Amino acid sequence: MSESVFIGVDVGATKILVGAVTEAGSILSSRRFKMEHETQAATLQSIHRSLESFMRDWEGAAPQSIGIGLVGQIDPETGTWLEAMNLPIKSPVPLAGPIRDQYGIPVMLDNDVHAATLAEQRWGIGMQSKDFIYLNIGTGVSAGMVFGGQLVRGAHNYAGELGHMVVKPDSFLCPCGRRGCLEPLVSGGGLLARVQNELVNYPNSRLHFLQDSLTSHQIFTAADTGDPFAEKITEDAVGALSIALTNLVNLLNPEWIVYGGGTLSDGWLIEHVREYVKGMPLTMIRQSLKGIIPSKLNPEYVGLLGAACLALHAGDVR
Repeated sequence: MSESVFIGVDVGATKILVGAVTEAGSILSSRRFKMEHETQAATLQSIHRSLESFMRDWEGAAPQSIGIGLVGQIDPETGTWLEAMNLPIKSPVPLAGPIRDQYGIPVMLDNDVHAATLAEQRWGIGMQSKDFIYLNIGTGVSAGMVFGGQLVRGAHNYAGELGHMVVKPDSFLCPCGRRGCLEPLVSGGGLLARVQNELVNYPNSRLHFLQDSLTSHQIFTAADTGDPFAEKITEDAVGALSIALTNLVNLLNPEWIVYGGGTLSDGWLIEHVREYVKGMPLTMIRQSLKGIIPSKLNPEYVGLLGAACLALHAGDVR
């Protein structure tokens, strides 16, 4: 008997990854598609077109269900995409229903980080712990929280917006409209925006030579070489993330923090906050924290695995 197959659709701001995944977490096939996001209609057409293309070419076992991980705010119960800051979703979209009607199988939507956290729970750190935080820092900042073996969703599925924890009230304006949020200080997008906005004030910074192809990793490297501007940016990032994670550990008492996302992929930022976070929480709480470790799931496919996991967890959503 062949394994059951589940379709995952990982929707990002610039790409859509669609794949067929088994219950054991094996990716049988996947394809990457470009996200057209000029308007809300174009965004939705990209999702439908990408899924249709994959399903048309898929020659394996009939899928059991479809899971879709999306940026922004989602109502899993009704299958509605409510809004997104990084894509032009300005009015609620009942996305699950039309896809379910088209393919005749169950469809589950959720926030992409909630989805990735479910993948961590099923195939990653969750195999050894029921109490962990999944930290993702890339273009933005977010966290998924599992305690007592259950994903913490909050009253309306909004739990985990760590990027909008206020850590420096007199700091930069965040895309959410408030000042002092963590995201502008530590995310890849925030770091690059600071360089773009402030580099003119540092004429001798080596970042001038990297401006056209700059990455967060290059900012970290420049800081290590003594570049004053890069040092200033990274000191702010380390301080802000240290405060945020210490508060999170004191508040929630996790056993593990597992991290992913492009800004953390080289380990630089985590290594600079690790000792602070291990030493600053209350004594009994920090003794419970076993470690801050990278996810063992492939960062290129954790979103796809999470999306496929949504279908497996359809009965868990309230």
